[in-house]
Amino acid sequence: MTFEIRVSSLQIKALQVPESIEAGQVVRLVCLFDPEQEDLYSVKWYKDDIEFFRFLPKDKPANQFFEIRDVEVDMSRSSNGTVFLKNTSRSAEGMYRCEVSADAPSFQSIFSEKFMAVEDRPEETPMSSAHSFCPWTLQWIIWTKILLQLLCQ
Repeated sequence: MTFEIRVSSLQIKALQVPESIEAGQVVRLVCLFDPEQEDLYSVKWYKDDIEFFRFLPKDKPANQFFEIRDVEVDMSRSSNGTVFLKNTSRSAEGMYRCEVSADAPSFQSIFSEKFMAVEDRPEETPMSSAHSFCPWTLQWIIWTKILLQLLCQ
C-alpha cells in the first residue's frame, strides 16, 4: 500500500490595485498567482465583498461578469487574473479582493485585497465664492416703521 502526500502551496505573488485613481480613468487590476502543483479552479474578483468577475479555465466561456452597481468591466481585455475597469466613477471606490482557488483534490482558496480610492477633481480651478453681479447695500430706516431695503448700486 502506498500513500501520496501532496503539499499544496497555492500562492498569490502580487496584487496590483492602484491606491488612488481619477474618475473616468481605465483601471487595470492584476492578481499574480502561482498554483505550484495545483490545477487552477477559479480566479474571482470582488468589490466590497460582492463578486463581479470570475475566471473558470474549464468553462466555456472562461470569463464571467456579474453586473453590480459601481463597476463596469471591459470584458474584451479581462481574463485570468487581470481585470480592466472602465468608466470609473466615485462610487467605484472600495475594497477590491482577488480570490484564487485550486481544483480537486485540495480545493484550497487564498485571497488578497486592497483599497482603491477614486478622486473626482473639478474641471475648473476652485473658487472661494461664486461670481457676484453687484454689491448689495443694507439700509435701516427707523422711526415710525422699520423698513429694510436692499439696493443694488
